[in-house]
Amino acid sequence: MTKANPRTPVLVGIAQFTDRDSAPQDAKSPLDLLETVARGAIADSGARNVAIDAIAVVRLFADSAAAYKAPFGHYSNFPRSIANRLGQSPKRLVYGPVGGNTPQMLVNLFAESIRTGDVDTVLLAGCEPLRSQAKAQKAGLALDWSDETGDEPETLGDEPRMISRHEAAHGIIMPVSVYPMFENALGAHYGRTPLQQRVAVGALMHRFTQVAAQNPYAAIPVERSAEEIITPEGDNRYIGYPYTKYLNANMFVDQAAAVLLMSTQAADKAGVPEAKRVYLHGSADTHEHYLVSDRVDYHSAPAIRIGAAHALAQAGITPADLGHIDIYSCFSSAVEIAADMIGIAHDDPRGLTLTGGLPYFGGPGNNYSMHGIAEVVAQCRTKPGSWGMVTANGGYLTKHSFGIYSTTPANDWVRDDPEVYQAQVDALKGPPLTETPDGEGCIEAFTVMHERGVPQPATIIGRLDSGERFLARLTDDPASLIDTPVIGRRVRATPGTPANSAVLI
Repeated sequence: MTKANPRTPVLVGIAQFTDRDSAPQDAKSPLDLLETVARGAIADSGARNVAIDAIAVVRLFADSAAAYKAPFGHYSNFPRSIANRLGQSPKRLVYGPVGGNTPQMLVNLFAESIRTGDVDTVLLAGCEPLRSQAKAQKAGLALDWSDETGDEPETLGDEPRMISRHEAAHGIIMPVSVYPMFENALGAHYGRTPLQQRVAVGALMHRFTQVAAQNPYAAIPVERSAEEIITPEGDNRYIGYPYTKYLNANMFVDQAAAVLLMSTQAADKAGVPEAKRVYLHGSADTHEHYLVSDRVDYHSAPAIRIGAAHALAQAGITPADLGHIDIYSCFSSAVEIAADMIGIAHDDPRGLTLTGGLPYFGGPGNNYSMHGIAEVVAQCRTKPGSWGMVTANGGYLTKHSFGIYSTTPANDWVRDDPEVYQAQVDALKGPPLTETPDGEGCIEAFTVMHERGVPQPATIIGRLDSGERFLARLTDDPASLIDTPVIGRRVRATPGTPANSAVLI
């Protein structure tokens, strides 16, 4: 095997942890979870006398959105707290940012820092304790989840604004209300009836449950039939049509994962076995137009197409060369669109997930893809010379990160400036948006959100005959839109405050 040069970054350690059963008073705190996988990744590497230069922790949901804030105390500096528990003194301590793309993006960033000599050894970790948090809150327990270190971590800049006031007024707020809109648009794009699309989604996600059922770290290791997944009955009620509960990412898990990166020189010095080393050969970080209402359309994702192509080209391979694939899977539409953009069939025999997917393996907040990376590294180790790919997605199919991995050394890898290829995405424009539509047009995308099984007013994205895009609410019998061809239907839109209204014509 060709020997890597001293500055080549290499992933040397991985660890995962899942707690399905502990009572909330007995479960690990967030810091306990992070310490567990941090120690696990170091041990997995086989390294001796590890001196960590940087620790980056993926931002927890409790610090990402007010709705998930934990009432059990505050951690002022997660990376510092981990360093203290490990007896380490890193020079960089990073926390964040928000988004499911964060784990792979951090790998890309810190691999470049290793290559340039800024650091030699980096620990990346993340966790979510929402299962225990929710159970403790429901039981009225007072847990101590806090550690005040007297300082604050570094962040990576301000978070982009991904929702406008106008969008929020029309129900475009949470992922559960946006990804169903993509799914409905996809069905029409594929030329399927709504029922045909739901059946196809069931078949796709059935295969994900088969993987989850065999994964020891899965939160729900249960194989479900396609029919069971898509049928809205019992607890599996509709959340946002066409998605039942079983088609939504499961955030209420206790899960953690970590990876350890080193320079080849540091790995050699620490005695890391060659069999543990997996290299980053291709990478990319892209984003769509941040607002959903600004997208080119609702059945594609140019940022995935351009970012994945860049990462694959950098590695010098094509999708056909991949042996291990983990596509971000918060919702089935994210899987379908990413596969389409990369050029992989939905029923590819290699499979599209290594974990089992966020609805079944678990969707631990912003940190899911750390598990995907760990699984790809493990698979590459098992089959030396094979290729693995991780795609990571944040927001509303908004922010994307990509990694191409192999045990073969990658001496010529550099992190290309994302702005170079991001310019291709930025140049693709959607139609202009009017906030005061008045006239006739067609429906581009829609969903019917449900409250405990009861249909709510439908959210519609449409195009006026004049070419402008608009947002509106359809309040008249939203249940009539279920399993009925809606995309392309004619509507009349009327401006309103705070939301516009629409009626079918």
